[in-house]
Amino acid sequence: MLTGSVSNIDLYRVWRKSEDLDLEWLLRRLRGEEPQTEQMKAGEAFHKILENPDFTEQTEVTHGDYWFSILCDIEVAIPQVRELSIEKQYGDVIVRGRIDGLRGKTVKDYKTTAQFDPDRLMEGYQWRFYLDMLGCETFTWQVFVLSQYGKPGHYDVTQTHELTQKRYVGMEADCVRLASDYADFIRDCGASAQKTPGDGKSKQVPLASACTAVAQEVSE
Repeated sequence: MLTGSVSNIDLYRVWRKSEDLDLEWLLRRLRGEEPQTEQMKAGEAFHKILENPDFTEQTEVTHGDYWFSILCDIEVAIPQVRELSIEKQYGDVIVRGRIDGLRGKTVKDYKTTAQFDPDRLMEGYQWRFYLDMLGCETFTWQVFVLSQYGKPGHYDVTQTHELTQKRYVGMEADCVRLASDYADFIRDCGASAQKTPGDGKSKQVPLASACTAVAQEVSE
């Protein structure tokens, strides 16, 4: 049985529809070999702050080596359930994920970004999988725009945006198709990496071991 995280399956979707991204771009990310950017590290630090938010009095918040100046109004409602790991089987793939928050039938997700791009979020499959896996009706993003300034690790929080998507008819079937396509890709990737030289003996090239590692991934 294959396992795949929601984020990795969505990476596969992005790679599949792009004409500019090569196979190695995808494999590096599926194997967790792509180093984190400074913006990603800042996002993780801000996410930790959101686990116990207090923006009523503070205009400066910190976590570890990161310092954030709050330059916009921020309201964060604490969800009833936080940091919940979930999974569901789609065909022969167990899909796993972790939600930021859950209140009733609404899933809450926090995102940080350098530039607000609502279309990218809405085109993705994270929200579809999470709504389907939990049987929920509404998915809400709270997006924080971070801008680096001054010393390394210092960021302005300049904007906050809220986006919402709803469950729709056929959503589960869409998730099943993408998970199935991802599983086929992993299997085909491994098979295509097997080459038979002139002596008739099967020989494994590096791509095969790469795909094997991806196929055995442990979800986030």
